[in-house]
Amino acid sequence: MCSPRGDLTSATNILHAGAIRVATATCLAWLVLSVLAGAATAQPLFGIWSPGEPYAGSVAGADALERATGRRVSIVHWYQNWGGSAWASSVQPHAVRAVTDSGRLPLLTWEPQDPQQGPEQPAYRLASIAAGAHDAYIASFARGLRDLGTPVYLRPMHEMNGNWYPWAGGVNANTTGDFVQAWQRMHRIFAAEGAGNVRWVWSPNNFDASPAYPMEAFYPGASFVDVLAADGYNWGSTRPQFGGWQTFAQVFQVVYDRLKALGPQPIWMAEVGTAPNGGDKPAWIRDMFTRAQGMDRLQALVWFNEFKELDWRADADSGTAAAFAPVAPGSVDSLPHDASAPPAPTPPDPHDASNSLSIVLASAAATAGAPPAGSSLSDHQLAALGLRGSDTGAVDTGSTGSGAGSPGTAQILLMHTDERVPRGRRSVVRWRAVRPTVVRRWVIYLDGLRVHSVTSGGATTHRLARRSTRIGTHRWDIVGHDAAGRHVVSGARSFRVVRAR
Repeated sequence: MCSPRGDLTSATNILHAGAIRVATATCLAWLVLSVLAGAATAQPLFGIWSPGEPYAGSVAGADALERATGRRVSIVHWYQNWGGSAWASSVQPHAVRAVTDSGRLPLLTWEPQDPQQGPEQPAYRLASIAAGAHDAYIASFARGLRDLGTPVYLRPMHEMNGNWYPWAGGVNANTTGDFVQAWQRMHRIFAAEGAGNVRWVWSPNNFDASPAYPMEAFYPGASFVDVLAADGYNWGSTRPQFGGWQTFAQVFQVVYDRLKALGPQPIWMAEVGTAPNGGDKPAWIRDMFTRAQGMDRLQALVWFNEFKELDWRADADSGTAAAFAPVAPGSVDSLPHDASAPPAPTPPDPHDASNSLSIVLASAAATAGAPPAGSSLSDHQLAALGLRGSDTGAVDTGSTGSGAGSPGTAQILLMHTDERVPRGRRSVVRWRAVRPTVVRRWVIYLDGLRVHSVTSGGATTHRLARRSTRIGTHRWDIVGHDAAGRHVVSGARSFRVVRAR
């Protein structure tokens, strides 16, 4: 509803006014795909859209909002159109790097439209996308994101169950079937280009503009969607046609339940805002965070921080900004801003009696395209790692990818982790690379946050333990970097924290 269609165009002057800062190549490692917020005490990750960012290679607005509110901004959201000026329609590496270099997740809304036109744009009909008319552009964009070598959350064609965009149902001669086919075609093109670092965010509006086009009819299927999301706003008394003043639950509870019924993926609220008129805006915000803790699948809240149709800004005044302050010590959002410095190593726990499960994860670098855990790597993917499969499933350490080994599952990274952990106990992860000489440094993430970094040091195995009190599903991600700092192998494993019996 609140997509700033004109902001990319207006940012042209910013980019052309000075040199574009190109950040040094650093890898924001392979982050969690299914981090689920705990129902008891955890806060979802918090993100923002801030006008003009990060187009000019800056996240100063996100930094300023952190200072104003005291809440960690973990996600930076922005918009790009397919049409309009040439620079605006292509991948902007400096923008993504500005986000990742600050230790945040990039969320990019991708809009097939010319922002200067209305919803009726025949050039961007869904049927034309589904038929391949835009394949070259899509493939080029996929390669641009792939080459960044960092996770990017991509949100194409959002609010498709509305009637205000060229990709909406019932608009521009579109059908729900056209949407599904267009989405799936784009997804397959990205896979063919090896853009395995892209996470697909499917994001309808919180209400259907027409009962003939319910959001469920646009769902392309679980294998094509990594994150389920929704946009919603409390329009307050100034827009009674949109329901008047509504609580956070009135805006999001119904759509949240509908999203849960669609699939098992984590859920984000990708655009959130409340008007200041008709009620107490700071109280609405505090209630939002309280309600969010009870939504066990809710992973992120992304605030629309702009004075646009109404004053949605989180820092509109001191009272509003203060409402964002974290209230739960130890929550995700109260972690220090700089998560790059590794904590002191956790010594082995001789009393640890966790039920560990030995698993084999076959994972490739983003440039090779990462298959689901446990699946077989293709020869192309193995070659990108300098490996090849053997008929036993073990890695042929003498191969350079040019041999004619039999296909099989490549055991590149061996991980042991808990299946279930009582609340208050430590969860433990152990890992070993079959080819330890490839990896020079391991980076470890828990629920998408970097918690440790260690050099391989010739050690054959590594171990890390962390205590967690959040009931729900959690995830370890282990990322190996080579001597040049490139991401060469990664693996992940979920576990659950349960109530102590």
